[in-house]
Amino acid sequence: MIATGNGLIAQAARYGAVGLIVLAADFAVYSAVLLGAPGRFLAANLAGKATGAALGFMLHRTVTFRWAQRDPAARQFLSYLAVLGFNLILSSLLLWLAIDQLGANPYLAKLAVDVVIVGSAFLLSRLWVYRRL
Repeated sequence: MIATGNGLIAQAARYGAVGLIVLAADFAVYSAVLLGAPGRFLAANLAGKATGAALGFMLHRTVTFRWAQRDPAARQFLSYLAVLGFNLILSSLLLWLAIDQLGANPYLAKLAVDVVIVGSAFLLSRLWVYRRL
C-alpha cells in the first residue's frame, strides 16, 4: 500500500514504490542493451536512464509529489531533465569506475550504483523539482 499524506516518511514510501517501477524499467532496458551489445554499459545506462526518466517524471509528479506544486509542469520537466543529467553523469562515472577500472560485473555494478542515485534523485526532486507552494 502506498502511504498517504505529505510528510517526509509518507513521501519517501511513495518515492520508494514508484522508484521500484522506474528502476525495474531502467534495469530491463539496460540489460536488454547489454545483451545485444556486450561491453556497451555506458550506452546501456543512457538508454535505461532515459526510459526510467520518461516513466518517472509523470509517476513522481502524480503520485510521489502530488500535492499542490509551486511550478507548472514545463518548468518541472526542465528541472527534472537537469536532475536526470546530473544523475546520468554520476551513474556513468560510477559505472565506469566499477566496471572498467575495478572489473565488477556490469549487472551488479548497475544495481549498486543505482542505490546511490536513488538517494540523490529523491533529495533533488523533493527540494528542487517538485517544490511545495
